[in-house]
Amino acid sequence: MKYEKYQNKLSVKNKLARLLWFFVWNLLFRPFSMPFFKKWRIFLLKIFGARIGKGCKVMASVKIWAPWNLEMGDYVAIGFDSFCYNPAKIIIGNRVSISQRTHLCSASHDITKKENPLIVATIVIKDRSWVAADAFVGMGVTIGKGAVVGARSAVFKDVDAWTVVGGNPAKFIKKRVINE
Repeated sequence: MKYEKYQNKLSVKNKLARLLWFFVWNLLFRPFSMPFFKKWRIFLLKIFGARIGKGCKVMASVKIWAPWNLEMGDYVAIGFDSFCYNPAKIIIGNRVSISQRTHLCSASHDITKKENPLIVATIVIKDRSWVAADAFVGMGVTIGKGAVVGARSAVFKDVDAWTVVGGNPAKFIKKRVINE
């Protein structure tokens, strides 16, 4: 797996941005849980550098660690209580569903070093994919186009396009076929 050492963790600018976002998230993002505030939440994320397409929905209880490292295509939904821990980028394609309580984690620690330094790698979730409830997607993972990650799965390796995976660790279950 390719990963990078997290170089900005000591950056004063990064820490100040995260501190400001923490207050905005608590005071202006989370309290506005009514559906008609979805555009307000998208607006706040964009102010903090998120790149978000049209028709997206982010529930008020979603926690996004660094909005400036989030990219979402068109018609993406992120369900309640989900967590985007994104010291590295999280890139989400078009027409993707991220179900409730999903954890997208683009960082870990290098356990081969005694200091356990933080390491990061981008997560990519391609078009028409679905990450079901309570799933965990680890750093450096790419979820292929049209793939489905089953509920409560833990994904540590790339998922092929148009497949269904599940379990801990996630394993291939079947090919995904859409009947029109």
